Amino acid sequence: MEIKVPVSISGIWYPVIDTENLFESGSIGLTLTLEPYITAEIRGGSGIEFNGIEIKLPNYDILKKKLGEYRLSVYSEVPLGYGYGLSGAISLAYALGVKELAPISEKDAVNVAHLSDVIAGNGLGDVIAQYYGGGLVYRKKAGGLGYGEVEIINMDWSQYPIFSQPISHLPTKSIIKRSEIALKLIDEFLKNPSPLKFIEVAKKFTSSLGFNSEYPYSYRKKGIIVKIFDPEYGVWIKHKIASRGAYVT
Repeated sequence: MEIKVPVSISGIWYPVIDTENLFESGSIGLTLTLEPYITAEIRGGSGIEFNGIEIKLPNYDILKKKLGEYRLSVYSEVPLGYGYGLSGAISLAYALGVKELAPISEKDAVNVAHLSDVIAGNGLGDVIAQYYGGGLVYRKKAGGLGYGEVEIINMDWSQYPIFSQPISHLPTKSIIKRSEIALKLIDEFLKNPSPLKFIEVAKKFTSSLGFNSEYPYSYRKKGIIVKIFDPEYGVWIKHKIASRGAYVT
């Protein structure tokens, strides 16, 4: 059994924390879901292995407490800790794997993954975006499955190749800030959605948080640069739009 989960790179986010019901916490925002998918395998045991190396992921304590203790082996073509939503992807892979092995519904399993990311402070919307996939995910209402609300923004990306460049390892907590400009920029994008418009509003938003990119048609999210069109120089990772969300084979 293999679990496949797309990576995700947010362009705009507006944190929503409901201390009385963390399942209703998360963020409103726009997130790109992309290939290459991570691939994971789950089995009896304990711990998380990432590209052959044992890692300590804060989410794991919540996952094993709520879902039971298993061992997850993950392979990823993108690095951990830069802004690809991997803590969410790993948590979602764990949850979907446990769902195949234990008597738990998919909704409950996914919501535990979402909860683990929220509590650990590693992400507020990655799990839900990765679960749905399909390209650009608009989180209209914050929260897990059955609590939040999601819309897939269908756009033609065929003329807009997507690249990323990891440049700095940064904690997610450093970027989880509420900025009122976020909601205005989301509205601006929704009036005329296109790949170019997404890059434009994402650049405005991330620049307002102090994250800047020198490249044309790009923005910086946490420790990565996201760019459309072929880069003129540098080493980049090429992506494709994720055609579907997380799944088990």
